[in-house]
Amino acid sequence: MSKFAKTWWGERFLSALEAFTDRGRLERGRSYSTDNRIKQWLLKDGKVEAKLRGNINAYFGVYKEPTYKVSVQMAHLTEAQWQKIIKQLTQRASFIARLLLNEIPENIESVFADAGVHLLPKNYKDFKVSCDCPDYAVPCKHIAGVCYRLAGQLDQDPFLLFEMRGLASEKLLRQLAESPLGKVLSDAKSNATAELMPVDSFFTRPISIKLPKDISLKGFWHGQQPLPQSIEPSTPATIPAMLIKKGGDFPAFWQKQGSFIEVMEDFYVRMRKNVLRGL
Repeated sequence: MSKFAKTWWGERFLSALEAFTDRGRLERGRSYSTDNRIKQWLLKDGKVEAKLRGNINAYFGVYKEPTYKVSVQMAHLTEAQWQKIIKQLTQRASFIARLLLNEIPENIESVFADAGVHLLPKNYKDFKVSCDCPDYAVPCKHIAGVCYRLAGQLDQDPFLLFEMRGLASEKLLRQLAESPLGKVLSDAKSNATAELMPVDSFFTRPISIKLPKDISLKGFWHGQQPLPQSIEPSTPATIPAMLIKKGGDFPAFWQKQGSFIEVMEDFYVRMRKNVLRGL
């Protein structure tokens, strides 16, 4: 069921829901995550408030198409806990690099474990949900539908997960970028794309220049100075597949469950090794 999400954090989010929810309600709830069902959606301060179109159901005494109000949020961490976690994150270059590229490291839970908490939900105690439908079960299919829609948004913007836990994404990014390691990585990220300029042609066009009068034909073809005996090695990329990562993971043409960035990052690393081996 969790394969509905594309990223590992989206799958973990839904897996926690599946652990304490009736499978039948989850399957029905999947259909409630579409635009046809969701009439209103508001995610603010880590809380989702939505209005869903329900069904006519004589068993529950519903004879007119209803609209149900649903809210979903997660338990917030305290400010002291967040400061302890951020301090640990800013001391690991690998964490900062992945987060600044809009990804959540697979081992990020180790940092939260040191603070005695966890980022991703583990059981129903991590959720605070409500729905005004007549179904007695919690979560109902309407809540499940909102969670499925939320998991899809987490795939696109993983920082929503931090917001659901009570930390604004702007605050997290600012503190990561202001840390000593964050400044270094931010500068490297900026330098990697600083020289990219738009062009009006896919091919290099020749530029005509006038030769100085003091250069003879022989000097032109043979050169005025001898060629260098060796070429200085190029500086290796600080972060593999930088341009791919800037575009975000799971582009529209990528239909596989695995991460497109991970595939391209491995490709870049192998190509770099092959080039160095050829030198």
